[in-house]
Amino acid sequence: MRASMRRAMHLWNKGHWRDYLFSQAMLLVAALLLVFFISIGLGVGRILDRFLSSDLPEEQVRVTPQVISAGSFQTERGGVEITDAILDSLEKMPQVARIDRQVYARVPAYLRGLLGGRNYYTDITMEGVTEAFVPDSLVERFGWDYTLADSSRTRLPIILSENLLLLYNAGFADPNGLMGLTQQGVVGLECQITLGASSLTSLQAPPVTINAQIVGTSRNMALFALAVPIGFVEEVNLMYLPDRPHSYSALMVTATSAEEVPEIVRRAESLGLSAETHRGIAQKAEILVGIVTAALGALAVAILGAALASAVHTLVADLKNRSYALGVLVALGTTSERLAQVFAFQIFLMSAVTTVLGGLLGCGLAALVSYGLLTLLPVLHMVVPSLAVFPVLHLTVGLGTVLLVSTGWAWFFFRRILGTPVTELLRR
Repeated sequence: MRASMRRAMHLWNKGHWRDYLFSQAMLLVAALLLVFFISIGLGVGRILDRFLSSDLPEEQVRVTPQVISAGSFQTERGGVEITDAILDSLEKMPQVARIDRQVYARVPAYLRGLLGGRNYYTDITMEGVTEAFVPDSLVERFGWDYTLADSSRTRLPIILSENLLLLYNAGFADPNGLMGLTQQGVVGLECQITLGASSLTSLQAPPVTINAQIVGTSRNMALFALAVPIGFVEEVNLMYLPDRPHSYSALMVTATSAEEVPEIVRRAESLGLSAETHRGIAQKAEILVGIVTAALGALAVAILGAALASAVHTLVADLKNRSYALGVLVALGTTSERLAQVFAFQIFLMSAVTTVLGGLLGCGLAALVSYGLLTLLPVLHMVVPSLAVFPVLHLTVGLGTVLLVSTGWAWFFFRRILGTPVTELLRR
């Protein structure tokens, strides 16, 4: 009897290994694609969140002049500028706790220095900001009260926007075959800034050259230029453009509470200004991230569905082709429990191994793609250390679902085959 059982088991597998291995290969591909798309999809979402994130708290409103468009040109001039009168009117609102100002340097300027042993030169834009935009540690170390008179004994402290660093790496360094820069690489760099002249133009007043140093970087999306002490910029603007009315490039208005923000927004817009809030930025980010995530998800579902359907179809077809061997086992008196053990070992256990192996290969593929893209696009190193994200919970649930769907469907057909009369099974 035992010898007959061994022959029956041999008959169960004889001639079916090719179909069985093919079904397992399809299952492996399905698991691989699932893990790959989860990993890369979450990594892309993280990049979008980084670019669209804002350090603007919920109780703050960033007020800026309206942009005026004229054909192909765009300017803030011609619209309502943020004057001291507007600043005073906003400060008098009971909903306002404090206002921090930003002022663009209205004079041309360029920067030069040494980078990696090579001279570099670039036109720049400076924006004066208050201490609210500067980490406390930097304020304590370098101070943030700076005037032209201080330039004879100390360097002008500069906070570099990481957005500018990204643009340099992507738009200048990479096309010109230069080395990219990291935050750690630029902090501490010493340079010279010439005020009143640039590669494009110059003012009638003689240019002034001062020594400067990059003391830190900032991810604050409200900073788009080189951030320097606001007192220094206002002094430079007054020195070179004494007849130009004083105005601010932006105001960071802090409300007494987040509930007061809508009233401040209405007030700013009634004055002809633009008002940007944390909620508005978050909604825009959520919409864009949602669109990209939905597109990647749809692609992943389509590819994963095709691979999983192929795996299940091949697995079920393989079980149907074994009907005769199953009939022999039943005719020899094999119990249902024994047949369930056969299924559990050869279908469920091996499929579990295949699914795990596919998941590991998917992790490897995601890591390889991440490494390749970061190598081709060094600018991404400034954003994230890796494009591949491996959340254990997501991957476990995903792989478990793939295994459950494939083996569950196969078990359903297996039970149907067991319900077929032995005579009919042996006739197939």
